[in-house]
Amino acid sequence: MKRKFQLNKEAWIFICLTVCSALVLFKYVNLIPQVDYNFFFSNSDPQFKDENSISRLFKRKDSLLIINAAGPIKSKEYMQHVRDLSTSLLKLGGIVGVKSIAHGPNGLEDAIQGPLWNRLLICKDQQSTNIIVFLKDYSSHAVIPIIEKLTLKSSQNNFHLIMSGPPYIVELISRHLLKDIRVFSLMVLIIFGIVVLLIFRSTGILLGAVISCISASMWTLMIVHLLGIKIGLLTANLATIVFVLTLSHIIFLTYNWKYVLSQHEHASPVKEAIHLTISPSFWSMMTTLLGFLSLLSVPAQPLKELGASGVAGALVAISVAYGVYPSFLRCVEPSTSKNNSLDRYQVKVERFLEQKKKLTVISIFLLFFIALPGIWHADSDPSLISFFTKNSELERGLTYIDHHGGSSPLILIVKTATGEKLDTDESYRKLWKLQRSLERYSQVGSVISLPVLMAEAKRNILASLLSWEGLLNILRQPQFDGIAKSFITDDHRQGLFLLRMNESNRTIPRLKVIEEIKKIVYAYGFVPELVGGTYSLQGHLAKLVASSIIFGLGQLIIIFAFIAWAISRSLRIAFAITLSICVIPVIVLGVIGWFHVPLDIISAPACNIALGLGIDSMIHMVRAYRRLKPQNNKDAQAWAKIRHRFWQPVLTFTLVMVLGFGIFSFSEFPSTQRFGVSVVFGALIACMTALFVMPTTAQLNIKKQD
Repeated sequence: MKRKFQLNKEAWIFICLTVCSALVLFKYVNLIPQVDYNFFFSNSDPQFKDENSISRLFKRKDSLLIINAAGPIKSKEYMQHVRDLSTSLLKLGGIVGVKSIAHGPNGLEDAIQGPLWNRLLICKDQQSTNIIVFLKDYSSHAVIPIIEKLTLKSSQNNFHLIMSGPPYIVELISRHLLKDIRVFSLMVLIIFGIVVLLIFRSTGILLGAVISCISASMWTLMIVHLLGIKIGLLTANLATIVFVLTLSHIIFLTYNWKYVLSQHEHASPVKEAIHLTISPSFWSMMTTLLGFLSLLSVPAQPLKELGASGVAGALVAISVAYGVYPSFLRCVEPSTSKNNSLDRYQVKVERFLEQKKKLTVISIFLLFFIALPGIWHADSDPSLISFFTKNSELERGLTYIDHHGGSSPLILIVKTATGEKLDTDESYRKLWKLQRSLERYSQVGSVISLPVLMAEAKRNILASLLSWEGLLNILRQPQFDGIAKSFITDDHRQGLFLLRMNESNRTIPRLKVIEEIKKIVYAYGFVPELVGGTYSLQGHLAKLVASSIIFGLGQLIIIFAFIAWAISRSLRIAFAITLSICVIPVIVLGVIGWFHVPLDIISAPACNIALGLGIDSMIHMVRAYRRLKPQNNKDAQAWAKIRHRFWQPVLTFTLVMVLGFGIFSFSEFPSTQRFGVSVVFGALIACMTALFVMPTTAQLNIKKQD
C-alpha cells in the first residue's frame, strides 16, 4: 500500500509544539537520576521510623566508603602506599575523616591486636586491610568520582584497591541509570522508527507515530517534574514505558483505519477508526491506570513514584494517541497494492499457529501448571551485589569484601531487660558476651559495638584507671571525635551495635535473619529496641515487593474481572478473560522462580506490565466480538473471524512490546535487564493467551448465546 503524504496545518502545529517542549524539557527538567542513600523509603514511611529514631539518639556515620587494599600487608611498601593514599584522601573536600592502619592505630601490629581496629580494618584472611573514608552526606556525589580516580592512580600489582560502601553503590546505580536513559532514548527512536516504517510503509504514519510518542514521553516527564517526583530508581525508564504505551494505542488505531479503508469507501476513515478504537483503548488505559494506582498503596518510595508517574503516563499516552496522531493520519492518502514481505510473514505465522491451535492452548496450560510451584521459589529478597553484573571486577570486589567482614550495615539499639545503665562492670561483661555471640552467627561478617570501643580505649594505661562512666565522658569530647556518642546514649541506657552483614551466601530472607539476631539479643538479657541500617531497609522492601506482587496482582485480577464483565456483558467471556490473565503472571513469576532469577524492586513491576499487555489485546478483541457476534449464528465462527482480523494488530503490538522492552536487555544494570526480559517473556505469553486461550475458553460449555 503506497501512500502520498503532505502535512496539514494541525500537523505542523504539533511538530512546532514538540520542538518547543523539547527545549523546555532540557532547560528546566533535571533528567539526571536522583538516587540517594535512603532510596528505599521516604522519611515519612513507617519502615523509616526506626532510622529516624536512631539518628536522634546517636551520632551516625553511615555515609562512609570502604576501600579494600589487597597486598603484602606486612611489607614497608604496603604501609607506605596506605599512608600516601590516606593522606591524599584527607586533602579532598567533602571527606571528614579517614581511618586506616596508617591513620588511627599505631601501625599494623597494633591494628591486629586492637579489639576495635582489628574488626574495623583487618580482613579475616589478613591478606588485605580496609581504608574507611567518612563523607559529608551532601558532598558524596561530587567527591566519589575524584576518589575513584585517586584509587585508580594508586593501584599497583601489589596494592590492589576495591571500593565499596552505600554511597559508592548508590553512585554506581545512578550512573548506570543515566547511561540507560541516554542509550534507550536513542535506540527506541531508531528501532521503532524502522518497525513502524516496515509495518505501515508510510513516512506520514512514521512521522506521526514518532512525534506523538516523543511528545507523550516529554509531557509526562514535565508533569512528573511539576508533581515534585524526581527521576529515580524506577522512574528512570519512564520515558521508554510511556513511548511504548502511546505506540500501542497508535498501532490498534492505525490497523482499524486500514480495516475501515478495506471494507468500503468512507468519507472520514480516521473518524470511523477512532470510533472503533476509542472504547477498547479507554478500557485498556483504565487497566494500565489501575496497575499503576495499585503501587501507590505500597509504602516503598520507588514504587510509589513509579505508580504516580505511571498514572500520569497512561493518561498522557491515550490523550496524545487520539489528540495528536490523527492529525498526521489524515494527511496520508492510501492506495491499494500487494502486501509486503512482512505482511506475508505474519500470514504464514497465523496459518501455522491456527493449525496448532489446540496444541498451543494445551502447551500454555501445561506451562501454567509447571510454573505454578515455582512462585514459592522466587527470590524477592536478593543481595545488593546482584544489582551488578556477575563476574565483573566490581561484583568480584564487592563479594570479596562481603566474605571478609560483610558488606551491608545493620544497626541494633539494645538496652538491658531491667533498664539499668550500660556503664557498669556487669553490663560490660554481658555486652561482651552478646558481642561474641553475634560474631559467631553465620550471617554476620563483623560487629563494632560499645564493649569493643571500651576495650580499645582500656588498652591505654591511663584509661584503664578510669571508671566506665568517666571514660565514656572523655570519649564524648571533640578531641576524640565524640566517638562515644555513636555507641551510647546520653543517659547511658541504650547502646548501639553496628553489624556488617554477609550477603553473597545468604539463603534466607533478611527479616528472618534479623529475627534470629533478636533472639540472640534476648538470650543475653537485652532488649532490641530499634533496628535500622541498609540491611533492615532492604528486608522490609523485599517484604513489600513480595506482598505487592501477591496482593497487588490479586486485586488487579479481581478489578480486571469486573472490567471484563462490563465490556463483554457476558459472565462466560468475563470468566475466560479472568482465567487467561491469571495465566500470564503465574507463568512469568513461576519461570523466574524455577530459574532462581532475582526478583528485586526494579524487575518486580514487570508482572503488572505483562498483565496489562495481555488484557489490552483481549479488550480490543472482545469489543470487536460484540459487534460481530449478532451477524453470526456460530460462536466458533465469530471468534475465528475476530482472531483472523486481529492477528496483525496483536502480533504487531507484541513485536513492539518485545522490541521496546527488549531494549532494556542492553543495559549494564542487571536489574534493568531482568525487568526487560521479564516483560518480553510476559508479552509473548500474553499474545498467545489473547489469541488462543481466551477465545477457546470463551467457547466452552455454550448452551445459549449471550
